[in-house]
Amino acid sequence: MEATRRATRRETWLSNALASLDRREVAERVALAAEASTRRFHRIATDAGPLVLMDAPPESENNAAFLALASWLRQHGLHAPEVVDANVEQGFFLLEDLGDRCLAAALAPADEDERRRLYRLAITTLVQIQQAGQQDPPALPDYDRARLERELGLFADWFVERMLALPLPSNLWQQSAAALTEASLTQPRACVYLDYHSRNLLLLDGDTRLGLVDFQDMHHGPVCYDAVSLLRDCYLRWPEHEVRRLRSNYLEEARAAGIRGLEDAAAFARGFDLCGIQRHLKALGIFARVALTRDQHHYLDDMPRVLEHLLAVAPGHPETAALARWLDAEVIPALPAALARLRARV
Repeated sequence: MEATRRATRRETWLSNALASLDRREVAERVALAAEASTRRFHRIATDAGPLVLMDAPPESENNAAFLALASWLRQHGLHAPEVVDANVEQGFFLLEDLGDRCLAAALAPADEDERRRLYRLAITTLVQIQQAGQQDPPALPDYDRARLERELGLFADWFVERMLALPLPSNLWQQSAAALTEASLTQPRACVYLDYHSRNLLLLDGDTRLGLVDFQDMHHGPVCYDAVSLLRDCYLRWPEHEVRRLRSNYLEEARAAGIRGLEDAAAFARGFDLCGIQRHLKALGIFARVALTRDQHHYLDDMPRVLEHLLAVAPGHPETAALARWLDAEVIPALPAALARLRARV
């Protein structure tokens, strides 16, 4: 019932917004890719060009931050979508349509040289965001201990206990989670996009610029966080020599731009790995929660890849070597049956 009432309010608002813009809808709407949040998107074809309708329920989405950060990014020459019209209280937005050529789709068929070109574009854009955050810091929440512990709790609760129905060794998990939390808290700090990955970066202008979406959850946190989100993406995996070369490319560009805290390359590499492990554990928890609570199964195919990322990196660090052994011995064998059960749910 509430969903029906919300849909009615949304349609009334949209009709009035289009009328105020002297536009009219001329074709059937197209639903755009769903994400792990409660936001929903549709492409609206109008007689003056396409727009994107974003439905972002205010009880679950940070709409004020979305507006403020979209404006901040655009002020610094970065291409967040222009907000054409908005009702922040109800959570209805009309946005500039940045298209749907995401970086992930371009990377998947690319050879190594083309991948490097595309990643260098994403690295340059990331450095621009960090530079803007250093010179003109927006008001951001801190990526603090409470948030880190809550995120790691998603892995323990939703992925291990609810999805896999496995007992999680408490001492092992407490030690691993504490070490990962400390590793993040002791990193040099920067503006963190939080979801800087290939599905949130849209290629514009003949693949020479990036459009930015899903930035409303920016925090002040580990300087390495966005680089590892990009280069050890939950949705893609490349040979380690490529990742390390691109990590070096990021360090070179970021240092040249004056980003602080990057003097020690070895410390950066360690933080890059450990923040990546924390992020991948969090992602498994989020993917499981979405599948279990919304019957949305589009993240299930990504779970084995996320575990591959973890098992490629975690054994090499004393903080996570024991956790890696447990993942390999218990989680890997249990995952196929759990995925099959979820896929069978209607």
